Amino acid sequence: MKTQELPFGMVISRMRREMFRVLRKHFNEQTKEKLAIQQFGLLHSISCEGEDAIQKRMADKMGQDKSAILRLMNSLEDKKLIKRVVDPNDRRKNRLVVTRKGKRIVKECLEIEFNLVAILQEGLTQSEIKTFYKVVNKIKDNAEKL
Repeated sequence: MKTQELPFGMVISRMRREMFRVLRKHFNEQTKEKLAIQQFGLLHSISCEGEDAIQKRMADKMGQDKSAILRLMNSLEDKKLIKRVVDPNDRRKNRLVVTRKGKRIVKECLEIEFNLVAILQEGLTQSEIKTFYKVVNKIKDNAEKL
């Protein structure tokens, strides 16, 4: 069956699955620290949030419930990639902080991802890439309205 004949959601799902498969393969081949894609996603999100990284915000940002994020946080903490620090203004809150080791891993993984994206974009024009992002963002915006 041709891609154009499939429901739109299936096409996106297939592309996502293939992207994650290739990304996971490259991460495992090129890094010492073995991370699941979801672990890297959370680690990267925490590093981008800076001092504002808390469990609830990370759950919202990643579209997962707090218990799923808690499991990912525990696994990252076990690997010494993040640590929890009590918020000085609200002792009930724990801030999530990326460790030095975690920062190194984020940098390594982003480099792998950027190199992989360059390979995956081979044969595409800048106009095609720009159109792709425009279409994806439009579909995302439409979905958010529902």
